Amino acid sequence: MTPRRPTTMAPPLQALPLVIAVVTGMGLTTSGACDQPSMTADVEYASVGGRSLRLDVHRAAGNEPCGAVVLVHGGGFTGGAKGGYTGQLARHLAGHGFVAFDIDYRLRGDLGPGATLEQAMVAAQEDLGRAVAHVVERAATYGVDPDRIAVGGGSAGAITALLATYGTKRMPHRPRAVVALWGGMYGQETSIRAGDPPMVLVHGTADRTVPFAQSEAIASAARRVGVEAVLVRIENGGHTLPLDQPFAGKTILESTRAFLDRALR
Repeated sequence: MTPRRPTTMAPPLQALPLVIAVVTGMGLTTSGACDQPSMTADVEYASVGGRSLRLDVHRAAGNEPCGAVVLVHGGGFTGGAKGGYTGQLARHLAGHGFVAFDIDYRLRGDLGPGATLEQAMVAAQEDLGRAVAHVVERAATYGVDPDRIAVGGGSAGAITALLATYGTKRMPHRPRAVVALWGGMYGQETSIRAGDPPMVLVHGTADRTVPFAQSEAIASAARRVGVEAVLVRIENGGHTLPLDQPFAGKTILESTRAFLDRALR
């Protein structure tokens, strides 16, 4: 199924219970918050075909090397930009001891006339690989532990993170963990291998843009080869859910951070 632009959900958010299904056993812990994280906007991480690719850096306070997360926005590979819900997630993570990078990447319209959706998906994966390489190369400057870097995103961004990590064409620097909000792999979940990094999959059961079955298929494929996965199932939830809305007492921000606390420790 070809991913479409995000749609809004119909049912009231207050009525959505949150069920966390642990596909393979995993204990979750949380970290304390850091004071006054900083943000540096529009840092160039690569230039491709004359286009400058940029990211925002959200840094945790403190001097110790931190775990890092590179985040990819959604938009169906045709639109969207950094600073939306990926920016919100980046700020939250920076406030709890991480360095978060919120990236822009090439979209379908940037690839020239006649570019296909598949070409745009590949370009996004390539650009994510470039962003991760940038972070690794400048780890000391950013205060990042290069062995503790995760990737993630929502919708098209989640698809990009999943395919670049577990798909048939993987980025050179393997991340330590993956955060996928309402994403999918569209058949490439069969490429998940034993020893691959753990993942958290957040998905609404009523998502009509990227069906919930996508995350179920990824979780099943991970379980078959012993890869650790957490499936956060949001009953009756649609596509692109609010990150700070409590579902059964816990927000998506909190669930995501708890996973990263454990995966990047």
